[in-house]
Parts: sequence; structure tokens; C-alpha cells
Amino acid sequence: MSGRSLLWEPCRLFVGEKSKHENCVSLLDTLFGGHRENDAPDLMGAIAWAVDRVDPLLKQMGSYPDRYRKPVAHALEYAHGLAARIPGPVAITPESYVADPVVRAMFPMQDDVHVALQRSRDMQIFLQDSPEVNEVYALMCMRRRTKAMLGMEMDGEILRRDVPQEAVYFTDYTLADPGPSEAEARQRIARGLFESLIVHVANRIDARKREKLDLIHERDEVLAQMHSASAERRPEYEAGLRRVLDRLGELVAALELDHYHKDFEAVLLEPERHVFLEYAEMNLDSMGIVCQPDTSGSGEVRFCDLIGRDRRRWTVVIMYCIDVKNRATITDRLASAQRWLGL
Repeated sequence: MSGRSLLWEPCRLFVGEKSKHENCVSLLDTLFGGHRENDAPDLMGAIAWAVDRVDPLLKQMGSYPDRYRKPVAHALEYAHGLAARIPGPVAITPESYVADPVVRAMFPMQDDVHVALQRSRDMQIFLQDSPEVNEVYALMCMRRRTKAMLGMEMDGEILRRDVPQEAVYFTDYTLADPGPSEAEARQRIARGLFESLIVHVANRIDARKREKLDLIHERDEVLAQMHSASAERRPEYEAGLRRVLDRLGELVAALELDHYHKDFEAVLLEPERHVFLEYAEMNLDSMGIVCQPDTSGSGEVRFCDLIGRDRRRWTVVIMYCIDVKNRATITDRLASAQRWLGL
């Protein structure tokens, strides 16, 4: 499973329509290949793509595209700034496991990276499309977790046992947005962040549509109940019907196309409310145990968390990996050896 499917919805707007999908990717590559707010063609392309994603009929409104210039330009700038702030690249090499405490903390087992490389759909597609590439930059996403445990620690020259400790560990390693260079990988990450914001705009409108259908159903139920209600209960049903009809009227008005620009503004002018980064600093030893700052053999590690529109939290870093096509996990190598030996 790719990281993007967990963090944001990708540009899979035209599933089963290859030519349209390729056009969509091509357009976004143009937009994110060097966007400048004053670059009118790029901005116009971004507006057109975003409006098509929400409702193509918006292009027929007299206010198009002027109403969307400011929110889309702001979201594009924000997406690029956010992608630029993700730490890395972090080289995944045997040497980095010794020298880099971040690598040691995030990937205590080198196989974790290799398994993520093999399972990533984004990586598989990238390697198929770029057979000549042997090194890659990508967004590595993982769940940071903690657990309480009993361990040992030195108190002067005394070894204390059953000491309450807190260990930091990671699960669900996922790769997304691979590229042959750091710059291209960050462009792809920015694209995904921008797409996520536009999906959030569409979701706001879809939520109103679902609520409208629920209220229509509720209205019909109340009307049916009123037909058989006693005179004593009829005022109760009438009050409920007025409440439903008032809210239904609000939703019908809000679902007019002329109101959709408010959803763009609500999300794209305040993107930090929907997709953002947070940082956590911890003092860890080589085993991932949380320690006091003055503990021998420990060091401060700074983690970066990406929080998406679904509020799930992923620790993220730009990963750099060499010789990606020849990577094999220890499990794979053992399985191969067993087959060779006939075991």
C-alpha cells in the first residue's frame, strides 16, 4: 500500500481512463515543475484542474476563474512550502546506521526499509517507468508508537533491573512519491498535498449532499407519522418537520453552484487547518529508550509528523536509497538459499 493512499488521495480521478489520467498527471507536473504565483498559465491550469475535480459545471459560471485565483495560488504556495520543510534526505546505508541517530531510531532493522521498497505500489510503478534509475528519493511514512516496559539501567556502577522505561518504535513503513532527485520527489509530495486540499473541498460539498438526502428521508418519515398522529402529538411532529425543512432549505441554498467558491476559500485560504507538520524532540539511546538529556550514550532526535485531513499522524522523512533494484531482504536471501540447498 502506498503512503499517498493513507495520507491523501492521489490523482486517480480518471480510473480506467488512461489518456485522461496521463493528461491529469502531465498538467500537475507542469504546475509543480516551477510554480510562481505570477505565472498566469500555471495558475490557470491549477484552477482548471481543481475545479474539474470538484464540479466541472463551475467553469460555466460567470465568476470563473476569478473567484478561484487567490485560494488556489495560496494553496499552491503552501503545498510547496510544506514539502520543502519535510526533513531529509536521509541516506539508508550501513554507514548511516552507525553514524545517524535518526536512521537508527526510525529503522532499527534494515529490512524494514527493503520491505517497504518492495511493497510500495508507487515504487513499483516508478521503477517500471524508469528502468535506468538505480537510486531514488521518496517520502518515507511510518507510525511512531511508544510502549511502557521494564528494562535495565546503570546507576553509577550499579546495574538496576526492572526499571520502568518508555520505548519508541515504528510500524507501517510506507513509501510514496519516489523521484530520481530530491527536487523531483519534493515536487511530487507538494502535488499530493495540493490534491489532498482539493479533495477536502470536494468532501465538504459531498457531506452536504449526503445530509440533504438524509433530511429528505427524515422529512418523508415525519410526514408519514403525522398522518396517523393523534391530535395531542401532532404539534410535536409539526415542530420536527419545521426543523427539518429549515435545515433542508439551508442545504439546498448551499448546494447552489454559486456557493461552491466558499468551500474553496474555507479550505485553500486556511490550508494549515487541514494539512500541517508538527515536530517532536526526544532524547533516545541506541535502543530507542527515552532517556534524560544527560544520560550517557543518548542523544536528541527530532521527528517530523505530517497530519492530514483525516487527522492521522505519520512520521515522515525524505529517504535516499542507492541500488534499489538489487535490494533484497534478509528473509528473501534466506529463502533463496534454502531453495538452492533444497531445504
